[in-house]
Amino acid sequence: MVLVPHLIALALYALAAALALAPFAGLRSAPRALRLGVPLLGIAAHVIGIARVTSFLGVAPTLSMLALFLVALQAASEGLFGASAVGVFTGPLATGLLGLALLIGLAPEGPPPSGRGAWSILHITVSVLGLAMLALAFIAAALYLLQFRELKAKRFGAVFRLFPPLERLDQLNHLSLVLGFPTVTLGVLLGFGVRYAGGASVDAAQVVWGMLTWVVLGWAVGVRVVRHWAGRRAAFASIASFTAVLLVYVALKLAAPGTQRFL
Repeated sequence: MVLVPHLIALALYALAAALALAPFAGLRSAPRALRLGVPLLGIAAHVIGIARVTSFLGVAPTLSMLALFLVALQAASEGLFGASAVGVFTGPLATGLLGLALLIGLAPEGPPPSGRGAWSILHITVSVLGLAMLALAFIAAALYLLQFRELKAKRFGAVFRLFPPLERLDQLNHLSLVLGFPTVTLGVLLGFGVRYAGGASVDAAQVVWGMLTWVVLGWAVGVRVVRHWAGRRAAFASIASFTAVLLVYVALKLAAPGTQRFL
């Protein structure tokens, strides 16, 4: 069934979010193995659920996939950078996105997609992964600015104790942008391939939003790599980029509402 693995993933994501938030509520921090193990189990269940979804057209499967990538990036951030604080944002966000996807409704099991459908799924998967990386860059930037403010005010409380060092957050932001830009570029190219080579229908709103995401992310990468922005300036650039992408999405969605579209 499609719903059972998604419900298991939802419960595990909610538990992972609670474990990430617990230290900020004055509770004892969970062991690192548990902070990593719970989301990884949720990812395993989620992958099984997504593999049984037949139609990836519509908002619900896109939200489900975005939740999966956010938790995967959360686990990677914890494992590679020791940035468990990322889960404070990604945990509740992924739980909410997956819950919303389940409320909207996921497609039942059925025959495997055709060749054209497989290319469309690849385009959506790569594009959503790029969006998740942009979201991770936003989260790392927000954590950076929050900790910078606390340090500047000489408040050495929970933020100072539980957040990773500023340099590590800056590295995470940099890596997310540098890896996210080619991912979004590939997603855009696959989208044009699906439209013009495969003959599939692509909404104008998809094209507008995809190109805007590519341009905005390219600008954020450019100011980091070419102009060598770092620290607060780079954090503000990441936050502005993600905010612009999100606002344009909301505007396009309000202009053409519906759940049976990728956008």
